[in-house]
Amino acid sequence: MQTLCQRLRDVGQLGGSYFFKRDHMIRGNARGLFATLAYQLAIFDPTWKAAISNAVEQNPSLVSTSIPSQLEKLIVDPCWMVPDCPGRILLIDGLDECDGITVQQEILRAIHDIFCKHTLQLKILIASRPEPDIREMFETWSFPGLDTTNVEQSFTDVEIYLRRELTRIHWEHRAMSNVPAPWPSEDILWALVEKSSGYFVYAAIVIKFVDDKQFRPTEQLDIVLDSRSDSGDSPYNCLDALYIHILRQVPTRLGSRLLDILSVVMDGWQFSPRHMDQFLGLQDGDVELTLRKLHSLLAIDDAQLAPLTLRHASFGDFLLSASRSSEFHITEQRQLDLARSALKILSSPQLPEETHYAWRVAQFWVEYLTSKMRPSTELLTLIRKLSVFPQRYSQRHLPRPLPCAAKNSHWPIVPSSLDKVGLFDGRERRSVG
Repeated sequence: MQTLCQRLRDVGQLGGSYFFKRDHMIRGNARGLFATLAYQLAIFDPTWKAAISNAVEQNPSLVSTSIPSQLEKLIVDPCWMVPDCPGRILLIDGLDECDGITVQQEILRAIHDIFCKHTLQLKILIASRPEPDIREMFETWSFPGLDTTNVEQSFTDVEIYLRRELTRIHWEHRAMSNVPAPWPSEDILWALVEKSSGYFVYAAIVIKFVDDKQFRPTEQLDIVLDSRSDSGDSPYNCLDALYIHILRQVPTRLGSRLLDILSVVMDGWQFSPRHMDQFLGLQDGDVELTLRKLHSLLAIDDAQLAPLTLRHASFGDFLLSASRSSEFHITEQRQLDLARSALKILSSPQLPEETHYAWRVAQFWVEYLTSKMRPSTELLTLIRKLSVFPQRYSQRHLPRPLPCAAKNSHWPIVPSSLDKVGLFDGRERRSVG
């Protein structure tokens, strides 16, 4: 979906995108779904900006209203005010990973009702695992203009994609000038198709791996073909074997650092390699060097400025499964240990200048720790030290205060304002810092 999103943006058809992530504190719920999409519409298309801004100015509370109300007032009504605007596509990915079946049903019902009442220039693309409840909704309700496609498993599409991309690599890569065509052979091509089990994600990973400009495509393809899986008959066995094979190209001595990096990326907090160096207490360039051979799994900007992200959601599923990821399994204990380390760095007087990023990291780790652990002297001390952030830097650099009341009821932490964090002990309010 990330690739499709980029392609739609390149051709000027993207209206906005929202990627749900299960159990994520922000991306796991749908409260900001249509408000976020409306905001992106206003950015991507100036013809929408005035209409959406006008709606919010007339009723600022719209961004916190119900899901159907947000869709109607922030997207549908402005659509009528710009009838000549070009058609746009809104992407909603991972519907099965948001809040719960009730909220999923509310989202689909809102979309269903709007398209039953109106003919809009907009199109909405929804991607989801085929969970029974979601399938039942689509099968039971009559969605006007609905087009459903199962893109998860298709041997034909995988074969076409592999053939086209491997031909392109053969044509473009300097190291392939002396390799006769056709490359690879039909036997090898179909071996790859079979290893994919019809899953497009496997083919995409293979192409990204073979197309790495730092290595010879012939040697990279040999690595793919040599990878083996010794587990059962799951269609993901070959994909898991490929993930493990790629990850094991990182030197063993860097294994712990690699898992720390992946832990942060996995939680959806988008930091560039440069900022990741700072907030993991590493030397400049350490993250880049650690991930040098993982460009097929992670989106890594050559300029080290863009955020690190997973190329495929299946890689995240793999890392969280102990049975699939072996020594690369990301455990909750590792994330807790990493959280402590990060807070120690962030509470240090010698703090990086990029305070906006530092504050985002602080928000994340405080939220994470307070949702998983009971209070302790160590953690309370670290959080008290964090409260000096706004006193040292301009408030305009701080996107939002530290978190509201945590999921763990033992941590009654609430923000009093942007310039301090309050702790309640049940009897009186004590200001921290």
